[in-house]
Order: sequence, then C-alpha cells, then structure tokens
Amino acid sequence: MLITIANFPYPIDANLAKSRLEAEGIDCVLTNEHIAGMNWYWPLAIGGVGLQVRESDAERAVEILESEPHDEDVVDED
Repeated sequence: MLITIANFPYPIDANLAKSRLEAEGIDCVLTNEHIAGMNWYWPLAIGGVGLQVRESDAERAVEILESEPHDEDVVDED
C-alpha cells in the first residue's frame, strides 16, 4: 500500500525529493505531477504534488527527507 509522505508546491521540488529517496533505494511515485506542471496556479488548487512510498518505507523516507544532504550529494562548483 502506498501512502503520501509529503506534498510539494512545484513538480521540480517533488522530483528532487523523489531522486533523493531513490538514491537511498526507496521506490516512490509522484501524484498530480503533470497536472501541477500545466499551469502555475494549479498546484495550490490540487494540494501540490504528492510523494508516495510503500507504507513499510515511510518512516525511513521521512527521516531521509528531513536530514541534511550528505557532503557527496552537494556539487562543488569551484
């Protein structure tokens, strides 16, 4: 069973979070991604883009999203 662990105002924010979870081995899906991308004001009307994971992965996924990115996740532009 999938549950929504976060909602994001813009598809790009949701995709960044999704990529972070997938890098940690957690499968996830986005809801309303395409609808939210069609018009700038629609995400507010539909509650944003939802990030869903398996119920068994939810606690770990939330911990990952709430933690600071690791140093290797940050690109040094120098």
